Amino acid sequence: MSLPLLALLPDPPPRQVLGSYPSPVQPLPDLARRIGARSLSVKREDLNGTTFGGNKLRALEWLLPSAGRFIASLGGYGSTWCAALATAAKATGREAHLALFPQPWSDAVAGALATTAAHAEVYLASTPGRLPLAIARAWLAARSAGASTFFGPGGAEPLGILGSVNAALELAQQVEAGELPPPAAIVVPLGSGGTAAGLLLGCQIARLPVTICAVRVSSPWIASERRVRALATRARRLLRRYGLVLPDLHPPLVVIKHHLGPGYGHPTPGARAASALLAREGIAAEFSYTAKSAAALADLAASFPHLCLWHTFDPRLAPPPLVELPRLHRARTYAESLWPLPKST
Repeated sequence: MSLPLLALLPDPPPRQVLGSYPSPVQPLPDLARRIGARSLSVKREDLNGTTFGGNKLRALEWLLPSAGRFIASLGGYGSTWCAALATAAKATGREAHLALFPQPWSDAVAGALATTAAHAEVYLASTPGRLPLAIARAWLAARSAGASTFFGPGGAEPLGILGSVNAALELAQQVEAGELPPPAAIVVPLGSGGTAAGLLLGCQIARLPVTICAVRVSSPWIASERRVRALATRARRLLRRYGLVLPDLHPPLVVIKHHLGPGYGHPTPGARAASALLAREGIAAEFSYTAKSAAALADLAASFPHLCLWHTFDPRLAPPPLVELPRLHRARTYAESLWPLPKST
């Protein structure tokens, strides 16, 4: 178990143990040569838990202890945040009510939705514009049931960000141990922003001279440098409450904007190619997050010769559904009415 953040906090907040750390780093020398980098390592966040892993597991460890018996949140049909929250909530005696908005349909989306629906109450929005109604239904259902908590998309809350702060400190220890060269850049998906904010803050604490390259995978209204820095500031204030005082610095952060494609969840040619290359290395990457981040690696290699790709996806949260449940059929109908040409993984 590797929790370097706890050693820095005189009076840490409560934590629900869900994962096993550190997650390993995997060197990819063949892929490094292919993209023109001196080294490329992957931080395997998909391997940080026994039942399921991924970056959301780290956030949930810090979020759940302060949560009520009933939790409401939101995400896309194929949201691994919602799948992870639903799974962890049920395992810890809680009940999740989740509002979901449509995204292009794929096997991975169907699998994640099947996982979410198996462990939580799901409220499907038939169009993006109807998401507020689905959120209201989810929140009212949670509130009427008892003590309730609302989490924003992706668990991008100050407490949840502590999980990624610890992950950055963990990576610094792995660099010191010689498990990977000191990265010039960490390449991470930028969705709700919590992971990028935690890595930014954690690398500052560890004095790791690295640029966080956040690859935009969702709407610019959410996935922006301003939001990441605001989240990091809120997490810094929280750490101060628990005894860790940090200077108000601004570590290097670059938002990579040209790999989003038509929008959230839409596969791009670059993501498809990157997913295929990672598959040869035994790494499963869906098109919404990790594959789009990996597609940016070749562009970054000239400026950052030593790269670390942050792999946030765990395929255990998105297994192929054995049967297409009525809710999955309805979700697919909604998705394909918006995007008539089905996208398949």
